[in-house]
Amino acid sequence: MDTDRIQVALSRFLSEHKVVFWSDPEKEFGDVLPTLDFSGATVIRVAGSPALETKLAIAARGSEDRFLIYEDQPRPVPAEDWLLDIRLYAKSFAADRSTHILEDLGLHMPALRDHIAQRSKFFASRDRLARFKRLVTAKDNEVEIDRKIMATLLKLENADFFGILVAIFDAFPDKSDISSPPEVFAEFAKYDVEASFWEQVRAMFGYDDPRPTLGNLLLRLLVTDFTRKLNGKSPKALEHLKLRGTGASNTAVCLARWQDSHSRHLSFDRLSDAVAKAIKLKDHIVSVDPEYLEDTRTFSLVERRLVSGLRDRIIDTDTAVDVDEVVSLCRRRKDGYWANEALGGTALRKAYARTYDALEYAARLFSLRGAYASGFSFSTAEDFWEAYQTDLYRFDQLYRHFCEAADRVENQGWDILKTLRQKVEDVYGNGYVSPLAIAWSPFASEMIGSKWEVPGVPSMSRFYERNIAPIVRDDDRRAIVLISDAFRFEAAKELADQINGRDRMEAKLTTQLGVLPSFTALGMASLLPHKDLGFLGGTVMVDGKSSSGMKNRGEILAKHAGGVIGADELRAMSVDEGRRFLKSHKVVYVYHNHIDKTADGADEEKAFDAVRRTIDDIASLAIRILGSLNGTNLFVTADHGFLYQESPPTSVDKNVVEDKPDGVVLAKKRYYVGTKLGSHPGAWAAPLSRTSNVRDETEFWVPKGTSRFHFMGGARFLHGGAMLQEICVPVMRIGYTKDRDANDVKARPVKIAALGTNLRITTPRRSFDLMQTEPISDRVRPITVTVAIAGPDGPVSDIQRVTFDSRTSSMSEDWKQTVRLSLSGLAFDKSQQYRLVVRNAETKVEELSQDVVIDLAIARDFD
Repeated sequence: MDTDRIQVALSRFLSEHKVVFWSDPEKEFGDVLPTLDFSGATVIRVAGSPALETKLAIAARGSEDRFLIYEDQPRPVPAEDWLLDIRLYAKSFAADRSTHILEDLGLHMPALRDHIAQRSKFFASRDRLARFKRLVTAKDNEVEIDRKIMATLLKLENADFFGILVAIFDAFPDKSDISSPPEVFAEFAKYDVEASFWEQVRAMFGYDDPRPTLGNLLLRLLVTDFTRKLNGKSPKALEHLKLRGTGASNTAVCLARWQDSHSRHLSFDRLSDAVAKAIKLKDHIVSVDPEYLEDTRTFSLVERRLVSGLRDRIIDTDTAVDVDEVVSLCRRRKDGYWANEALGGTALRKAYARTYDALEYAARLFSLRGAYASGFSFSTAEDFWEAYQTDLYRFDQLYRHFCEAADRVENQGWDILKTLRQKVEDVYGNGYVSPLAIAWSPFASEMIGSKWEVPGVPSMSRFYERNIAPIVRDDDRRAIVLISDAFRFEAAKELADQINGRDRMEAKLTTQLGVLPSFTALGMASLLPHKDLGFLGGTVMVDGKSSSGMKNRGEILAKHAGGVIGADELRAMSVDEGRRFLKSHKVVYVYHNHIDKTADGADEEKAFDAVRRTIDDIASLAIRILGSLNGTNLFVTADHGFLYQESPPTSVDKNVVEDKPDGVVLAKKRYYVGTKLGSHPGAWAAPLSRTSNVRDETEFWVPKGTSRFHFMGGARFLHGGAMLQEICVPVMRIGYTKDRDANDVKARPVKIAALGTNLRITTPRRSFDLMQTEPISDRVRPITVTVAIAGPDGPVSDIQRVTFDSRTSSMSEDWKQTVRLSLSGLAFDKSQQYRLVVRNAETKVEELSQDVVIDLAIARDFD
């Protein structure tokens, strides 16, 4: 302490106290003493004044007199201290650096002086001292001071010991080597807190090793976390590594925080893999039944074992699979750790998430097939059509979703879904597509042979007349039609669900009966305003004009004050350009072509990728058109749908028609078009005038069922025929909702509640039942939440994630989720307030908070 500070401090002390004891056993300030102004106080040097004389001198003076007793020798023990009575009422003063630091930090416990002195190297830095000062409080003891020194060295914002430990592990230089501690840990020894660190580790986790290392501690923590969730089924070879008692509870809380940290969880990934190799985990878990692993999330290898077991269960149970059980497990794992994309989209997490997606889609597909075990039997075409647009389309959608997810997994280099993929191909192809074709064929045959109609279903040939003409007849109304080539119904259904989940947007999806053959030229022409269609040299004519290409279609629409534009061109326009273009026409046809362009050729294996991109494209275009471009009356439709299966066709998929007939002008895999074609038992034949608005002698053949006339140019992506996937054409009208109350239409997360009123915790592990209070719908979104028990200073339990996403219309078990939390090993005060806290995992907004009482004394009574 410099002379000026000593002067200020002594003057203050002497003004407030009759006697001040200055302890200077190192004799650092003997030469400074004569230079100080004591404002009339009497200075007594203990070394030069007998104790009795000192006592008498103080006793003889009046109450206003002040004394400074300077002691430049070690303080005697109480039994030999002749000045003990004076010392007890006098004010102690010291001018050494440790005392100065105590004073500067607001620590008023002289007993801490030696503790601070032993860490003098740490406090020698002004920068460290300043950062330490932001953490310290007046009530801190030795343990807390050391913990805050550690936090300062680690540059942390608080001194929570779990956070300190995680930061140390996060600092490992080589995340694949747990034997090399980080450099920052060497500073613990340098600044005299390493021994305190290990003592706090022992107190917190029960880790008591004569030669402790960070690597061994990490190993013990991870093994403990892994085995405590195995319900007593932990491998015997790992038993000796488990931490016991409160150490196990604290381990669960500490590692849960590490895994929940967006900034540090990647180090957990790599270090846990290193520990798994060190303990040869792969050898141990092969003997553990996957069902005992469902609550563990410590090691990535566990995820692989779970996925393999779940895959085999789905394959073995086939259409009798318990889909609710599979879906529940998949969702729990995706809410957990290794498959939780919310923590960060690493390639590994994405692969695990897509694997669980694929497993869920496969289970749903198999269960759906089980629901139609007796086949697809409907009495009328109208009933069949209704069944397809309300339920059967899910076969096609689930198959597409499975293939998408499985492709992503295979791109990771994994073949874990190989056997399941073969099973899915069989169930979809032989359990759905083929039986569907057989069941639908009598209706298709009758419609082609007599009248191409489904009662109650509009015809595609009347699309403009029915949907657009009534709008554009009004002077101040306009319409926009977005046509996406080969955009089939199941994809449109997904798009509609996506649009309806957006705030204040609404998509109404219906269907129309497509033209036959279901190919682009005829479908595009049928969507234009027209009286008659015709064929001329393979080109579809609209009222005598070619409809081939956007230029010709634009000229046709121009007669109706309309225009055309490509989707990419519209997207590239500025807002002002887009507005001017739309405003300059009564009706605009926007042409989008990604599915057919991609899949109807050499890249047919990318068909489902093209569908995914198309859904995203149309959604963004719709938002732009209705939003920034001020468009209204937006319709989305297609020229036809498609069939697609990943497995290549075999000889049984080849149609019995060997040679195309004379008079053919268009010859494709799924249709022949020409004149005077005749007939063949392997094909359906009819004049185009029966299945479209073509008014000439043109005829067509389409193969029955799903067969192909030939395999050239790709034979997996198909359209042109009469299957429901090809002719059930979507018509979607998208706009903003008209509800006046925006709160009624704004999409929001589902509401949740805690079940039960007596939330008392009497054991270190406690289950809580949470329930969504309403079904998921277009305006009520699923929500993923984090759940924990919190005290005044933060979580005192581990942190669990759970998703509420049930669409079941009435309250059921689907609405409920059970969360099991583990308390830390802290000492809990039952009079202290604790809360069950549920937060939105994405926004961190508190969705639910409920008081809980922690009273572990009840549990201890039975120990």
